[in-house]
Order: sequence, then C-alpha cells, then structure tokens
Amino acid sequence: MSTRPLPAGPYLVAGLGQAGAAAIGALRAAPACERLVAWDASGAPGVHGGASALRRRGVAVFVGGDGTDALAAAGPRATVVKSPGLAPDAPLLRRAAGAGLPVWDELELGWRLRRHPTVGVTGTNGKSTTARLIAAILGQAGPPAGNFEFGPALCAAPPNGPLVVEVSSFQLDAAPSVLPHVAVLTNLTDEHLGWHGSRAAYAAAKRRLFLREDGRTAGTSVLNADDPFGRALARDVAAAGGAVVTYGEAADAHVRIAGARWTAADARVVLARPEGTLELLTQLPGAHNAHNVAAAAAAACVLGAPDAELAAAVAATPRLPGRWERIDGGQPFDVLVDYAHTPDGVRAVLAAARAVVGPRPGARLRTVLGPVGLADPEKAAGIGRWAGALSDDVVLTSGSAPGSERILRLAELRRACDGGARVTLRLDRRAAIAEAVGAAGPGDVVTVLGLGALGRMLIDRRGTRLAHDDREAARAALRARGWDRWTS
Repeated sequence: MSTRPLPAGPYLVAGLGQAGAAAIGALRAAPACERLVAWDASGAPGVHGGASALRRRGVAVFVGGDGTDALAAAGPRATVVKSPGLAPDAPLLRRAAGAGLPVWDELELGWRLRRHPTVGVTGTNGKSTTARLIAAILGQAGPPAGNFEFGPALCAAPPNGPLVVEVSSFQLDAAPSVLPHVAVLTNLTDEHLGWHGSRAAYAAAKRRLFLREDGRTAGTSVLNADDPFGRALARDVAAAGGAVVTYGEAADAHVRIAGARWTAADARVVLARPEGTLELLTQLPGAHNAHNVAAAAAAACVLGAPDAELAAAVAATPRLPGRWERIDGGQPFDVLVDYAHTPDGVRAVLAAARAVVGPRPGARLRTVLGPVGLADPEKAAGIGRWAGALSDDVVLTSGSAPGSERILRLAELRRACDGGARVTLRLDRRAAIAEAVGAAGPGDVVTVLGLGALGRMLIDRRGTRLAHDDREAARAALRARGWDRWTS
C-alpha cells in the first residue's frame, strides 16, 4: 500500500492518451493540486477536441512541439507525470530531469493515490494472462489495471479493495516508490532493448517492482524459478529480507508444475505444493500457460485464497482476445490467432501447437507471421528460427512494423527461417491467412501470430495505419471454404 504523499504541484501531464486522461482526472480530484498543465505532441483532431474540453475545466493545455512551452508554464516546482509510451529520451523529459524536476509515470501517481493492497504483475510474456487469472481469483470487479488494451490506467481503476495491475518496464523506469503487496514475475527475455538500450537496463527496470536500490522490497515476490533472472532475483530479494515464493518446473519451486497436458481447447495443470497437490482445469493450453496458471496460484496462496475458489476462478477464466483464440467454423482443423511476436512468445505458442498436431496422423502445423515492432535483427532471427524449426509450413507476411519498409523486414525474417519448413512470402496479410487456411487439411493446426486482437497495422516508414483484424481475416478464409458455423 502507498504511504507516500502527493506534492502540492503544479503538475505537468505529458501525453493526452488513456493514461494522461486518467492522470488529469485523478489530479483534478486531488484537493492539494494547485495548478495543472497538460501537453501532447500530436496535432490530431481528437487531441485538439480533448484539449478544448480540458481548457474549459481550467487545465492549461499545449498541443504540438516538444513540450518546452508547457514545461515553462508549469514552472520550476512542477512534477511531470508522463504516459508510458513517452520515451525516456523525449526532449521534455530530458529538460525536466536536467532541471531537477520529479518525473513520474502515471503508474507512480496512481500508486500514491491508492490505499488498498495491490498485486503487480510484470515480465516479457504472459503478463496479461497471469494478471487476468489473479484478478479472477481475487474476485476483482473488471479487468486488471495498467494494460490499456484490456483495462484502465491505474489512476482510473476502482479506488476500493485489492487491485491487480499489469506493469510494464516502460512504467517502472519512472516509478520511484511503487512496491506492491504482492509482485509477480512471469519471465524475462530479450524485448524492448531499443527502448532501454540494453538487456541489463531492461532487467533493472523490471527488478524495481521487487527490490529497490536502498533494500526495500515488495511485500512478497512471486518469481519464476525456471527463469535465470527470476532465480537470481529470488536470491537477491531473500538476501534483502524480503519474502519470496517461487513457481515453475524446477524441483525446488514452492509451487511446482508436476504435470500439464492440453488440447487446442483446454488444459489440465497439476501443481505440487507443500500443502498438497492441486489439479486445475483451464481454458489456457500450452506449457507457457501452465506457468501462467502456476504464477497465479502462487500469488493466490500468498493472498489466502481457498483452493476451491482458486480452482473455480481458473476454470472460468476465458482466454484473452487474440491470445490462443480459436476461430472455429466447424472445420476439421484448428485455426488459432495469437499475439505472440517475440522469439520466446513464438516458441511457446508453436511448441504448444506442435504438441496438438503430434498425435494426429499426417497433420501439419501451418504458421502465418510477420515482423512486429521496431527493426531488431536479433529479434527477427529468433522469431524466424523458431518458426522454421517448429512449423511444417510458414507464410511470411506483413505485420505492424512502424518506421520500416515491409519488404526489407520480410527479407530479414526469411533469412532466419531455415529450420526445414516450407516457406512462402505474401505481402498482403489477408492473402497470407487465406493461403494457410486454404491449404489446411483434416487435423492440421493453422497459427496466425503477431497481432492478436490489435485490429490495425502500421505498414511503412510514414506510419501509415491499415485497419486489419487477423480473426476476421481467418473467418473470411474459412467462409471461402464453406465453414461458417461459428462456435467461438
């Protein structure tokens, strides 16, 4: 729980998206806030409309430029509250830090306003699913906070009762006092290195949710014993006097995954704990989801949730949109849409799909994927390597790759995709999905990876936005084959 007070202000809120709007709403309701300034770099019509509404409420709003004028208007005693998407090297943030002004993420502000226990979930992959499971076990009304795809910013979350928050490394870089009642780590793999500059800096940002430089720790740290970073962090937290609960397949994990088996539709996970074995039914297939279930179960044990409530919540929690989402029109093969877009994420989903294909005589695993995110040759090499090694057929296509030319990013993936799979290239993503679905036979599994439920792509250096939904494209491809009896 937060014990640190809010400064009186003034405040400068940088970014007028969901997080910025939530921060402004929270600050306007705070009696000690003496002055409020807001800035956004975008000149989009929606931003201008929101700015006009804020001005009518007494907020000094600046739109466009680098924020220098907004910083000057806020004055030499201002606290800057940034949106997570604002990079740490943004000119406004550099100037504020150079002037000795506090720079907080919206997460820090929301944390200081809360007076109830908080569960924070972080990691490279599996955050959203694990946070959703814990929220269900706790009976939290609504989705976890912090993930703007599925839930509210922390400043806009319900004020009462325990709250589960999905926490990114982007937020932790500017969250000086956030230490939750329970902190959960899913894993740490190479991602966001362009943002943080190095894996060490990325790991240091994640570490802040569990252990601070001055030795302060989260109430209890729930850590992945199968992850090298998780094991090292467990030792460090324990050495600082913090409570640690580990989970995973490791023999010494407090909550050990003793078994997991799954189909394309569901799974059973067996957990061995000091207080006894627990078997859980879940709608989340795959070894990676067994880890997510184990992390949620470990957090539930810390929070005192009874086994019966834990089991019922895990069984009832549906898959998130675009995460192993089955597109089922009654066809004799499986079509799965998943958000996996990192090497470890692609490996995990394709390994789970490979296990589904394995017992089916003659079945093939067909994968559609494209580059996602900023250019990163090492990331592309990992994605291509796993796709080629685990799939029988791969269709490489466009993804959401801002600041890049599609054909160059595809060539990058193609060079890495050398594991024996048959590889084709289709620049148009709908055509790529149609090709994979059109070729599928009985027992096959078609995986469409990278976008999940995102609903759009950024396709060139200019940032051109193209509306696209992998799930709708898969349904269209199935309809073209006469399969349209939707069951999920």
